[in-house]
Amino acid sequence: MFTSQIYRYSVIYFFLLTCAIPFAVYAQLNSTSSETKDGVLLIGDHSGLEEEEVNSVAHLIAVELRKLNISVNEPVSEAPTTGNVYRLSFNMLGAKILVRLTHETPIGNINDERQIWISNIEEMIEAAPRLVDALMNKKPISSTADVESVVQGDSPVTRKISGESFWSMGLFGTFVPGTNLIGEFGIEAGLSYERPTYGIETEFRFTGGEESGGDIFLFASWSIGGRYFFNKQNISPYVGGGLALVITDYQTQITRREKDWFSDDWGYYDDYNSESDTGMGVYVIGGIEMLRLYRNRLNLEVRIDRTFFQLPTQDVMPITLGIYYSSNYILGDFGLF
Repeated sequence: MFTSQIYRYSVIYFFLLTCAIPFAVYAQLNSTSSETKDGVLLIGDHSGLEEEEVNSVAHLIAVELRKLNISVNEPVSEAPTTGNVYRLSFNMLGAKILVRLTHETPIGNINDERQIWISNIEEMIEAAPRLVDALMNKKPISSTADVESVVQGDSPVTRKISGESFWSMGLFGTFVPGTNLIGEFGIEAGLSYERPTYGIETEFRFTGGEESGGDIFLFASWSIGGRYFFNKQNISPYVGGGLALVITDYQTQITRREKDWFSDDWGYYDDYNSESDTGMGVYVIGGIEMLRLYRNRLNLEVRIDRTFFQLPTQDVMPITLGIYYSSNYILGDFGLF
């Protein structure tokens, strides 16, 4: 009986002790936190910035510290050699500002620090809460960003090897082997991107016309490809090629003999037998690009298109010779001037 009572009291004792330990630890941590975190907010180095702006930022930092129940005085320029110090400092690098918030105990002995890059002092409105949150809760500064507090330092510019973008337009004459179509008018409009020795391009082209015998040929394409320049000079020959989506139509003139409905006389009438198709093809180009050192350029180019399909009675392989104007465009002004 006595043993069972001791056992019962022991269980109750350990249960109460287990429940009390977390509260005791929490109280101790709060006590320690209050003892170690309360302190002085010191304005450190801020050369290159206006005094009033720096003081405004320091007040933002003080407000954020107080939100975390950390008692700090109004920002000061000098601090005692003992106790907790939160030092706010600024370092310029070109047009950018590195903002540092350090926790020092005593002054000069850095326990922890966080820093953030901003493009202008106004970004501290968003950056101040993040800086304090990261320091006091021991977070990486990147983890404190949200959709309303992103600063320029969070989204650095991706650096790429630069080239030039162009819009272009051109006129060309068309010759189609196996037909009487020679020198028919065609137009082209396109976009391209060029480096000193190579380029990529896309164009829309349309050509066609009526032969001397009355046959009609139409050819339209959208192509994507590239070109290689043989030098980096002001005038350079080039070759290239690519794939094209082609729409073509060839209409052959035929003469029909038919009886007139009203007079019963026989007559002859012109008609057309149409053959058309749509499909893929390839093209090759060769030419000369001039004025490469300038914003606007001029090209002389020969191009041969070859489709992967054939019309029932006609092969499709137009050859064109044209002149093309292109201009380096910048978003907003289109490079016209």
